[in-house]
Amino acid sequence: MKPPYLPRSIAAQAALGMALGLGAASAALAQMTYPMGSLQGKAEFGAFPKVSINCTDYTLGPGVRVISPDNRIIPRSQLKGMQSRVVFQTDAMGNVFRIWLVSDAVASQLQLPKAPGQCGLFFSE
Repeated sequence: MKPPYLPRSIAAQAALGMALGLGAASAALAQMTYPMGSLQGKAEFGAFPKVSINCTDYTLGPGVRVISPDNRIIPRSQLKGMQSRVVFQTDAMGNVFRIWLVSDAVASQLQLPKAPGQCGLFFSE
């Protein structure tokens, strides 16, 4: 014998599943918040531990974390030659210890200070 409310329970489960799915989608669209002291710029990764951000040379710290837009950690062996917009933090010694790779669209909406640049007299990025 079938339960009398089987169609209703399936509809309720489907509605609940859709509500949870929409909640997850809206969370994915939420803007990332970055810690205080973060700077943004355009990075060019050289041989480890070198990185140039806005034409200023920085050293990557020994425990640096490079985080992709998908929130995954990128191994340092894959960084050489990569260019991307970034948000980053430095430690007390001036070494970069955390970098988030961001898209151009996200970078244009960020409300973070730009890293100092040395790309010439009229540097505007």
